[in-house]
Amino acid sequence: MLLWPIGFAANGMSIVNGEDRLISFDRDIRPVLAAKCIQCHGPDDAKNDFRVDQSEALLDYIEPGTAADSTLWADYLVTTDDDTRMPPVDEAPLTGSELAAIKVWIEEGAEWESPADAAAIESEVKPVEPASLMSKSWTFQGLFHPVSVHLPVALLSISCFFLVLSYKFPNASFQAVAFHSLWVGAIGAIGACVTGWSYAQHEGYGNFSFDVIGSLVDRHRWSGIAVAVVSLVLLPLAVKVHLRQQQQLRKFWLIGSILVAVMVGGTGNWGGELIQGSNHYFNEFKQLFLADGVEGKAADVQENAVEE
Repeated sequence: MLLWPIGFAANGMSIVNGEDRLISFDRDIRPVLAAKCIQCHGPDDAKNDFRVDQSEALLDYIEPGTAADSTLWADYLVTTDDDTRMPPVDEAPLTGSELAAIKVWIEEGAEWESPADAAAIESEVKPVEPASLMSKSWTFQGLFHPVSVHLPVALLSISCFFLVLSYKFPNASFQAVAFHSLWVGAIGAIGACVTGWSYAQHEGYGNFSFDVIGSLVDRHRWSGIAVAVVSLVLLPLAVKVHLRQQQQLRKFWLIGSILVAVMVGGTGNWGGELIQGSNHYFNEFKQLFLADGVEGKAADVQENAVEE
C-alpha cells in the first residue's frame, strides 16, 4: 500500500486529484482497458457478453469500495485459476502497477468520470482487420458445441449399456444396437471435437497446449479427443464381432466400450466444471443436504456464546 503512490507518481499519476482520489478512471484505468481488455471484451468481440467499454456492464462486476467482494477483481484479475484469470495466460498479463491502480480505483468507489466512455476507450485501440469468411464460419460452427456434444455422450454410453445386455440376452438384437450406436457416436465425437476447439477459442479459454494437469480446459479438450480416437479404434473390432461373427473378440470390444464410457463421464464432468465451477456437484450437494446441519451447528455455537 505504501509503494502504490510511488509507482503511480513514477508513471505520471498525480497522488491526489480534485476529489481527493488517487486514481482517475479516465487517466489511469481507461488506458489499461484499452490495452489489455477491449480486444476481447469490446464492441467487435464481446466474449461472454461482457464489455469493458460500457460502464453499466463493467460496474455490474464491481462492488464499489470493496475490491475483495468484486467479481472482476477476485474471480478474474487475481485468481490463481489459469482458466478464468484475465487476460488469458497466453496473452500479456496486467502489471503490478496496473493491478494496483484497478484495486485502488474500486476501493475509492469505482467512479466512471467520462460521459463518452465507449468512444474514449475505442479511440486508443488500433483498428482490426475484418475477419475473413472462413474465420467467421469457423467461429460460427463452434457455437454448436454445447448442443452437439450431447449426441456422442448419449450414443457411446448406450453402446456400452447394450453391449453388456447382449451377454445376458444373446438372442436379442442388443449387440446390433450397441454396434450402430458406436459408429454413429464415434462420428458425433469427431464433430464435437471440431466444434469444441473453435468454441474454446471463442470463449477465450486459450490456445493449443498439453497442460492436462494444471489446466481444466486442456483436460476437457484432450479427454474429448481421446474419446473420439478410442471410439474409432473400436470400430474395426466391432465390425469383426457383429458383421463377421467373430464372437471370440467380443470381450475386447466390451473392455474398450467400458473404457470409452468412463472417459465420456470424465470429459462431461470437466466440461461441467468449466461452466459451473470446480466441485460443482459436491458444492450443490453440500448446499442442498448439509447446509441446514451446518447452519444449525452455527446457531447452537452462537446461542452458547450468548449464554456464556
